[in-house]
Amino acid sequence: MSISVASLAAFTVGALVALVIALNADTIGRRLGLLDVPDPAGGRKLHARVTPLVGGLAVLLATLAGLLFPGVGAGLDRIWFAIAAIGMFATGIADDRFGLTAPFRLLFATGLLALTLIQVPGFRLDFLLFEGQEQLLVLPLLGGIGFTLLCLIGFLNAVNMADGKDGLVIGQAIIWALLLMVRLPGEQMPLVAAIAGALVILFAFNMKGRLFLGDSGSYGLSAIFGLLAIHAWNQGFADMRASDVALIFALPVYDTIRLILHRVASGKTPFTPGRDHLHHYLYARWGWPRPLPWVLLLVAIPNLGALLMPGTATVWLAVTLAGYFVLLWAATRAPFPAGRTPHPRG
Repeated sequence: MSISVASLAAFTVGALVALVIALNADTIGRRLGLLDVPDPAGGRKLHARVTPLVGGLAVLLATLAGLLFPGVGAGLDRIWFAIAAIGMFATGIADDRFGLTAPFRLLFATGLLALTLIQVPGFRLDFLLFEGQEQLLVLPLLGGIGFTLLCLIGFLNAVNMADGKDGLVIGQAIIWALLLMVRLPGEQMPLVAAIAGALVILFAFNMKGRLFLGDSGSYGLSAIFGLLAIHAWNQGFADMRASDVALIFALPVYDTIRLILHRVASGKTPFTPGRDHLHHYLYARWGWPRPLPWVLLLVAIPNLGALLMPGTATVWLAVTLAGYFVLLWAATRAPFPAGRTPHPRG
């Protein structure tokens, strides 16, 4: 992976955009009504101060800036990519501002993404190829659209559910951006570099509790990275397998699948708010951010292994799953320390 002057410039632009947003986060949050107010004692939101939900805005503006760099549009439909990113961001910001119902959010996101997939074949999974498979598994048109929607909506919910501790989603997104820089065609690198620059700045401010991504951030990031990963697959399937793409986002997806199965088995709806995510247990056992590096390493190491040893992504998916359950077991093997309960933010 070579870093071009355009990519360095895009990284700088993305970082500057995020820095401006972050330094003025309180003002922007108040004017837009994007504030996360702590709950009273015993509630779910225990952060220390009213916190602006403007991280998503920085990601969106950095993404749009990255799309303007020369050459980025080669092989990538910039218009529909921007429409999808803006639409998903708007859905999240409306939820942050007004509190949309889950069915409405899901319906709107599904409709917008379906329209994008219909318009841009390059954002669809029309075929799959796994390790040991010599011929492509071709999906029919409706099947390809349906399967892609399932993946994108599932990833959206996984990111949204994972965004419960400072640095957790943003830290993983930085790793996703680095991986996509390797997987995507070189002409798309300035776009990903701009996003990465914004994420690095946001990570620093998020870890200090100065701002949160908000639903606008989790919705926007899920669409941006989901569509870019599919674009990478369609452009580079000769050198990668479908499991390589799945491995990038495996950890939050594993946690979401476990949560859904557990909640359904308990007679609850899958997306009921709860305190049973992996990060809740990690916080309850060790506080935060002490466990954050463990989570990020569990994303980075398997993907690095798959890059260094092509054709082994399925093995690394199993390693990630095993590591996930080891972390979960370690966090739950003893009672929570006295006075600490698994709240989303500490």
